[in-house]
Amino acid sequence: MAEADRLFGDRAARRIAVISMHTSPTASLGQNANGGLNVYVREVATAFSDRGIATDVFTRRQSPDDPTVEQLAPLSRVLYLPAGKGVDKYSLFGDVPSFARRIAELADRDGISYDFLFSHYWLSGEVACLLRPRLAASWAHVAHTLGLVKNRTLAAGARPEPALRISVEGEIAQQADLLIASTEDESLDLVNLYGADPEHVFVVPPGVDLSMFQPIDRAEARRKIGYGPGRLLLFVGRLERLKGVEVAIRALALLRDRAHDDVRLLILGEDSKEGDESEKSRLKAVASAAGVRDRVDFLGSVAHHELPYFYSAADVTVMPSYSESFGLVGLEAQACGRPVVGSDVTGLRSVIRNDVSGYLVQDHDPATYADRIGRLLDDPELAQQMGRRGRLLAQRFSWARTADRLQLLFERVAQHGQIPDQLRVQARARQE
Repeated sequence: MAEADRLFGDRAARRIAVISMHTSPTASLGQNANGGLNVYVREVATAFSDRGIATDVFTRRQSPDDPTVEQLAPLSRVLYLPAGKGVDKYSLFGDVPSFARRIAELADRDGISYDFLFSHYWLSGEVACLLRPRLAASWAHVAHTLGLVKNRTLAAGARPEPALRISVEGEIAQQADLLIASTEDESLDLVNLYGADPEHVFVVPPGVDLSMFQPIDRAEARRKIGYGPGRLLLFVGRLERLKGVEVAIRALALLRDRAHDDVRLLILGEDSKEGDESEKSRLKAVASAAGVRDRVDFLGSVAHHELPYFYSAADVTVMPSYSESFGLVGLEAQACGRPVVGSDVTGLRSVIRNDVSGYLVQDHDPATYADRIGRLLDDPELAQQMGRRGRLLAQRFSWARTADRLQLLFERVAQHGQIPDQLRVQARARQE
């Protein structure tokens, strides 16, 4: 009996090979390249398992402690393969052929066949390009971020995305059967910037675990994370220039100048390690120069299930990003009933309503952020109202709904061998 049959038996209606080469769905969030992509893969694979769809998630082994195989859900497992240990994600491109070959060899050895390839991020998309002829008949891809979009709004000192990535993303846009976009804006970028066929682009928003991310009494949440009185601002994410943490620090300095002496900024996340410079060290220097080093706490990465306590303990979540493909942190914060002050970029516009559940700022001027944050700190009733509205908005997003939409697309493509005319018409209408 094949390995897949021993593992899944007759319970699996379909099997999907999920490619997540550069990062694992089980990795700790907020460090290296770990973030929303990890959550997406883990939550969708778990939801697919609930629907009788089996998934093998292929990722690279990054630590000697990584197992060979790890169970993610009853019908989902993570398989760790050797590839680019200790190198950054850009250097991983040279390992793509060998990574693809190892996946194919495993499938051949165990007699496993897949109904779909489901790749995440451009490196995994290149792996899928190589695997598609021999491993599965159909291929769906989620970009998560797009190099050309990131390069449009670079932070000062940030490294542009390389031409290699842009080229690979263009190849993926031309070849994948389904391109899954998180927002309408991203779907337009795929068509207008990368020349994707609009009939192959579909918008499926990510979700949030509403059973985990929900309001917690503020006093209880603060006891849990070790904070008492005083007002708290929160940033959650990897420490890289793209995320604009410097803006939040400088906004805090302006708030302190305006007699908000009790305000602290909690920063959850670690260096992305995509260059020689430590962003955490740079940010600490920025805070010292701005006179607020004693009011900025760098807390590192925390387990995902602990985040609701931090969101609920905070008065405001701050997201000064230069680019966001979706803005999962903003959605989680709103699910916990807290207002968000963030950048007016495509991914955040899809989950935050300006003047309703928070504020969207059109520039990266710390003074503008200080003004919007100050409004919420000075008017707790307004902050509570926005938090309640944010909770209602977040309830429109769930991983169950995301998985349902993905399953519908995958099933129709698998059954028809192509995208049905009805879905083509819907995709075309969105682009017009």
